[in-house]
Amino acid sequence: MNRAFVSLYLIIVLSILLLGLVLNKFWDDINPPQAVDTAVVDLFSLIEQSLEADSGKDKQALLHKAIAQLKYKVSLISVTDFSRTTMAEKIKRGEIVSATDEHTNYFYKRVANTDDVLMLSYPSELNKRSEFYIAFILLFYAAIAGVVFLWVWPLTRDLARLSQHAQQMGGEGQATTIAISSRSVLYPFAKVFNAMAKRLDEILRSQKEMTLAVSHELRTPLARMKFALAITEEQNLPANLARQLSSINRDILEMESLINSFLAYAAFDQQSQRLNQREGHIQDLVQDIIHRLANHLDDQVRIEVVDKTEGAAMKCEWSLMQTAIQNLIHNASGYAKSIIRITLQVNSNDFVIAVEDDGPGVPEDQRNRIFESFVRIYSELPNRSGFGLGLALVKRIMDWHLGSAVCSHSDLGGAKFLLKWPR
Repeated sequence: MNRAFVSLYLIIVLSILLLGLVLNKFWDDINPPQAVDTAVVDLFSLIEQSLEADSGKDKQALLHKAIAQLKYKVSLISVTDFSRTTMAEKIKRGEIVSATDEHTNYFYKRVANTDDVLMLSYPSELNKRSEFYIAFILLFYAAIAGVVFLWVWPLTRDLARLSQHAQQMGGEGQATTIAISSRSVLYPFAKVFNAMAKRLDEILRSQKEMTLAVSHELRTPLARMKFALAITEEQNLPANLARQLSSINRDILEMESLINSFLAYAAFDQQSQRLNQREGHIQDLVQDIIHRLANHLDDQVRIEVVDKTEGAAMKCEWSLMQTAIQNLIHNASGYAKSIIRITLQVNSNDFVIAVEDDGPGVPEDQRNRIFESFVRIYSELPNRSGFGLGLALVKRIMDWHLGSAVCSHSDLGGAKFLLKWPR
């Protein structure tokens, strides 16, 4: 938000500054300043009139008398003293011509009907005025910058508060209200935001209560049904009825698994994102997961671990990373034909874990969608159980680690899932 404030502030101030310069240049073009001050023109007229009135007297003495009380210096020069230049041509035509050096301003005017040229000079003290003008302009624009600052800063401050509360509400799932002065421009927006936050808080609370209530209410009849089926197993039932009861038992187990998966996903959804990350060797965790899943894997599928870490440690939330890797291996075991490959790598900037198989793979148009909740690909295949929550959990865990979970094509022919998070 500080970046937004600085950019907006600079845009407004620089726009005002450039607009002022452009308008000033435009005004100078349509109304150019006079090359010679009118006071100088009038002074030349008075001097010429004095010379014409006393044409018989000494011109230098008359000039000295005419400007005795002024700070200007006037002298007569012959027009023939000027070389053939553009300035000399203007002087011969009777125009007033100005020139300036470091310390003195000069003006030249040919006396009418004579070869005499009046040279008027005075010290260039008026430069002090231009310095004052520059200081005044700087003060003017500084005042504008201050006014803009007083308007922009409260606006960006309130926007920063809104952004902070929105991130907190979206990231941690906590709907918090924001306090903004009623005089703020964003006060109406803050009222709408607070109403939305209150409504979201009510929805989240209701969802949590409903999840717990439904799960509890479903577990009770399922437990009674499992108990009743266990009793029937001790009785000699006809084969046809025994098969029906066995099918019902599998449905009950599947429903119970669905409830457990849903509760696990809801728990992850409400978990805080403040991770307790610690360093360790991921190889030990992977081997432990493979050992615990050995009884659930097909004997025809082998798991190959490619360790490229060179003994380097990884840093993560180990319980969450265990869930992510376990879900990927379990997902790959349902599709792999003969091999599952797990690659561990530590780069200069990232930790990387890749799980790939030689199964049918994932269609390119479904590779982003499979990380959504309750999305199942190839659900029609035999021996494929699941509810589309495993990969959604993987994606959420990687988001908490500020990393990514990506699905692509594997060199083995199937799918490749790449987990990457910053060191």
